[in-house]
Amino acid sequence: MGMPANSQLKLSSSQPDLELIERLSAIQAICLGVVAIIAATIFCGWLVRGLGAWLPDGWSLMKVNTASCMLLGCGSLALSRTKRSEWQLWLSRVLAIVLVVLAGSALFEHVTGRITGLDTLLASDAASDMPGRMSLQTAAYLSLLGLSLVFARARKSALSTVVDALTMGFVALTLVILAGYCFGAARLFGQSTHTLTSPQTLLSMVMLAFVAVGRRAEYGYFSVFVGMGIGSRIARAVLLFALLLPFLLVLGGAYTTLVGWLSEPYAAALIAAVTSIVLFATVAVMAWRINDLERDLREMSLTDELTGVLNQRGFSLLGEQALRESRRSRSALTVLFFDLDGLKHVNDSLGHDVGSQFVRDVAALLSANFRGADIVARVGGDEFAVITASDSASTQIALARIFEAAETINSSGEGKRYLISFSVGEASSDVFGSESFAELVARADAMMYEQKHAKKISTKR
Repeated sequence: MGMPANSQLKLSSSQPDLELIERLSAIQAICLGVVAIIAATIFCGWLVRGLGAWLPDGWSLMKVNTASCMLLGCGSLALSRTKRSEWQLWLSRVLAIVLVVLAGSALFEHVTGRITGLDTLLASDAASDMPGRMSLQTAAYLSLLGLSLVFARARKSALSTVVDALTMGFVALTLVILAGYCFGAARLFGQSTHTLTSPQTLLSMVMLAFVAVGRRAEYGYFSVFVGMGIGSRIARAVLLFALLLPFLLVLGGAYTTLVGWLSEPYAAALIAAVTSIVLFATVAVMAWRINDLERDLREMSLTDELTGVLNQRGFSLLGEQALRESRRSRSALTVLFFDLDGLKHVNDSLGHDVGSQFVRDVAALLSANFRGADIVARVGGDEFAVITASDSASTQIALARIFEAAETINSSGEGKRYLISFSVGEASSDVFGSESFAELVARADAMMYEQKHAKKISTKR
């Protein structure tokens, strides 16, 4: 038994886009490599005497423990990928736990003012006012990252929700620190000139956050960004725009103030206006896009894949509406029910491909000989139905035209190895009646079977 169409639709829209995940994996590997190079270089700069002289100015703003945590995060993320062995997953958790201990100790020192000694365990950092201590923001970020990596593979549970919340937390911290750098808000990225989130640390944080979100996209809440559904495609389209827009607008306003083009009140007013306009346009574009995708989806769900005419669902949906309209306007509505003669024989003797062509030919015949306003549908394997806003006399004329067209096709041959033949039943609605659409169709179906039975008796004679 085949899976219902709505189940197939649900699965196809929620499952991940494997091609996208493969591309993301390649980018993630590059990000981990860049972070590892930065952290390893600075780690060695702290431990190898004389190496620091060869490094760019400001390298020591990334403390040795910060570099250690970055390396631990890289290792844990690399080992938490899918298709890893059990011991690799356990090693990933161990690295994450060590990361939590190192970052958590710095966080503890900032909150309580007590010294744990872990900051200067590897290097003294005597020139700093807080020797060896990473900034409060960096410590919080790395603590959240480490906790999320301990349970990185959690999925579909309360724990998965917690991990997603932790991931959202360090992503938010990254954006706050980035905003601090962009707009000169020093307290957002450090406590002093020696204890701050350095540019190289921020770059590493951005890359690790990207990789961590990509990992969670395979399991948790962030999977919406890598799915194949309508929502996922829209989310991917607007994500980068949504992240960058506020920064670009505020930076633009700050620049106009800096060069003297506008005063602060005017710059703020224009930023607010432009933000509203851009968001309004974005909402409108998204709405149009959603409507387009919804229309395509509706057409797919209401259309028979083989013939291109309506399927059973589309027939019932539009039929109910047509019956209501006919009663409202006091006009006639007729349902014709067609059953193909000999389709099983064609399938058995000539193959299902030929049988499918037989079905398509009948669908084309019906579509060509009814008006565009009439409803043509395939309601079963060898059954078609037509809804026409015509009375019985007009319907008989249309049927005569169809039988004549079928006879013309059969007599011409046209390379076909079968004859187009069908039985048909007709039922017209009573404009003052209360008969349901299903009952109207059932009457047409019954009339079709009577004709089919009469054909069999006639053939036997």
